[in-house]
Order: sequence, then structure tokens, then C-alpha cells
Amino acid sequence: MKITLHYILCGLLIITFISGPGFCQENERITAEVDGRPKKYDVIETKRYEIVEVEDSPVTPAALKSIAEQAVADAEKDAAAHLNKTLWFTTGCFFPLIGPIFSQRYQPFMPTARVLGKSPEYVAFYYDAYKVKTKKIQFTWSLVGCLVGAPIEAYLITVLYRATRD
Repeated sequence: MKITLHYILCGLLIITFISGPGFCQENERITAEVDGRPKKYDVIETKRYEIVEVEDSPVTPAALKSIAEQAVADAEKDAAAHLNKTLWFTTGCFFPLIGPIFSQRYQPFMPTARVLGKSPEYVAFYYDAYKVKTKKIQFTWSLVGCLVGAPIEAYLITVLYRATRD
């Protein structure tokens, strides 16, 4: 009885997930005139329609460039400081082919404490730059470990093979 109930609950969860709203829906943006000035609104489709007012960004393009440069500089500095290079080197040494591939797929946790109280633009630039820099450092150290570890492993396998043949 327990197993049947378990399967029924799993089936209901799957059906709910499939029939639920999509994750990548784009909201419709409308502009309406209120008190003689245009206002932008997002129409969000849920079980009922909601209209949410959208504020234009007060950030100018020059200020956005300054924010982007600061966020990228901070992210690169944090990525270099917080990433465990020894871990990626040993991953490359012990898993010569898998290590570099895994280093490109793995994304470490972002340091959220560094972006508390920052503008949304800063956070977006910071996360993008942090992700790119960590993947670059991870791959570099994993590849170095691979180049060091692969010949050593090949030598050990050869010695082991010769020892078992004698």
C-alpha cells in the first residue's frame, strides 16, 4: 500500500510540474498614460492577471559603464582569492581527462555577502564576471594538473603492467 501511494504522489507531482506555467515566460510590457505622463507596466500571467508598474532605470550609460568596470574588477579579485587552486590541480592530476572537462561544468557558489546592498546592475555584472573568471582559473589549474599527472599515471600503469607480466 505504501509503494502504491508513493507512486501516486510522484505521478501527481509530475503532472503538476508538466501542466504548470513555463519557467521562461516573457511578460508583456504595456505603456499607458497616467496623469498626462506615460508609465510602463508589465502584465504578468498567473491564474489571474496582475499589472505591475515598472520604473525606468535611473542609471545613465556612463554610470553603468563605471558600475560594470567596478563589478568586474571586484569579481575577478574575489574569484582569484577564493578559488581553491590546489583542489583543481589535484583533480587534474588524478583524473587527467575528466578533470578539465569537469572544471568547465562545475560552478562554485557565488559570494553573496559581497553583493549585499549593491545595485541590481552591479550584481548582474559581478555574477557574470565571477562565473567567467572562476571557470578560467579552474580550467587552467586542472589542465596543469592533467599535464603533470598524465605522464606519471602512464608510467605507473606501465610499471604495474610489467610487474604483473613477469
